[in-house]
Amino acid sequence: MSTNSALVLVAHADDETLGAGGLINKLVKNHWNVDVIIVSNGKLTVRGKIEDNAKDAYSACKVLGCNPPIFLDFPDQYFDKFAIADIANSVNKLKLEPTLIITHIDTDLNKDHRIVCEVAKIIGRPKTRSISILGCEIPTTSKWYGKDFNANYYVDITENIETKIKAFECYKNEVQSYPGPWSSYGLKILSEFRGLESGLKNAEAYHLIRGTDTQLP
Repeated sequence: MSTNSALVLVAHADDETLGAGGLINKLVKNHWNVDVIIVSNGKLTVRGKIEDNAKDAYSACKVLGCNPPIFLDFPDQYFDKFAIADIANSVNKLKLEPTLIITHIDTDLNKDHRIVCEVAKIIGRPKTRSISILGCEIPTTSKWYGKDFNANYYVDITENIETKIKAFECYKNEVQSYPGPWSSYGLKILSEFRGLESGLKNAEAYHLIRGTDTQLP
């Protein structure tokens, strides 16, 4: 097992790929151990119909090369009905010891995302060891809260963007047609835009919440 271990802690099935699919694939190729925890149960209600994305999450993680996702089974869009400590304890019970946590940002439009970011900060407290935390960008929802996404850390995913797109295409209920931001072409354009900002061909943008030089990709 790699000495470096990453925990991708996200709210919903598809967030791991939308926000960090390129980095996940890059870390795996660099021999990191990558665990994905999805706080929800993978199900959501859309216009009175229940959509189950759990199976697609397994497929997406297989494409990215990381470990199969772990679901904590909290109900989608109702995280605020639970104590933050209950969600954090559900993560802690898994006894994972990441050196890097990849999660949401606390200015995201989606309340579930903001809550998970708070959980990540709790479980990532450097009490006995150093843990870096990166906040990922979910296309559009990270900007629709009326606050811009504060990108201050960029990851070169030029060699990983096609794998990220392939993984997201596993989510049959979520893939949009262009110009939808959750389209294959939309993801490619975003990676090129973030590349323009950082002098790279394709990049994923992150907000560095806390980091040490030995734990960042």
